[in-house]
This record gives sequence, structure tokens and C-alpha cells, in this order.
Amino acid sequence: MWLILSVAGPVLAEDAAKPAEPKEAQSKPADANPWAVNCSSGSANSELRCQVSQNLTEAKTGQRVLTVTVRRDSGNGSLAMLLALPHGLFLPSGASYQIDQGQKTTIAIQTSDQNGAYAATPLSLDLVKAMKSGTNLNIGMESVTRKPVTIPVSLAGFTAAIARLESIK
Repeated sequence: MWLILSVAGPVLAEDAAKPAEPKEAQSKPADANPWAVNCSSGSANSELRCQVSQNLTEAKTGQRVLTVTVRRDSGNGSLAMLLALPHGLFLPSGASYQIDQGQKTTIAIQTSDQNGAYAATPLSLDLVKAMKSGTNLNIGMESVTRKPVTIPVSLAGFTAAIARLESIK
């Protein structure tokens, strides 16, 4: 399930909370997995680095609103989640994540650049298990005007994507 937003002009976190207009909705086949597995290496002799991600974009412009990436930490081999957030956030509030109606966890926004703001957190085995059995990963933030914004990210296909990630050596 893709988040489709229809907003004219620059996309700010505040705009992400506006409902999508049905006529602008772009549909994907029902069996399409919104979680993509991507791999790359720096050179022919370097190790292959893989990650799973879901990119949510604004319908009219195709501008990125949110990207959720899960990848293996090269230092200890555990999984970590990186959130690439939109512009227009109140940075001191951080970002939060919540699986369905479970416990909400707030994490610091660590940096920002011309493409948006970024937050990262390690993923415990229990959290990965909850993501595999969950329906939505709700990403929360506050707009620069302090309005709360929640963007639901579908967890459909997450289990298959993580299994694919684990099978790549």
C-alpha cells in the first residue's frame, strides 16, 4: 500500500497530514511488495551491502515524503532502521515510531540536509518480530508549527523483504 498525497508546491511535514484526493491515487497491483531490497558494493572487491526500504512519495510531483530503510549494521551485524524525513519539521521533538497501536518510541533527529532530516535507531529482535506481524509502522513527527503528523507505512511484504535480505550473503 503506497501513501499517496496530493499537495501542490513544496512538501512539508504539515502537508503530509492532508488527505489524498481519490482522483490522484496511483494504484499498484495488489500483490506488489512496497518493500524493495537493494544491494550495492563500492568496488569489485568490496562486500555487497544490502538493505530493504519503502519510499513514500507525493502523488503529483513524485517528491519523497518519507523513506524507511532497514539495513545490517556493518559493525555488529544487527539490524538498524533509518528514517529519511521531510522538510518543515520541529527538530527538537524528534521522530517516533509505533507498530499498529503498540508502544510509541521517540528517537532523536540526528541531522538534516537539503534533502530532509534523518533519524536512526537499532532494531531489537523483538521489534523486528513485531514489524513482521504488524500491519502499519506509524512514523510520527511535529511540523515546524508544532502540529503532530503521523505517516502510516505499510508492513505488508516486510517479512518477505527481510527474509530476502537475510538470504543474501
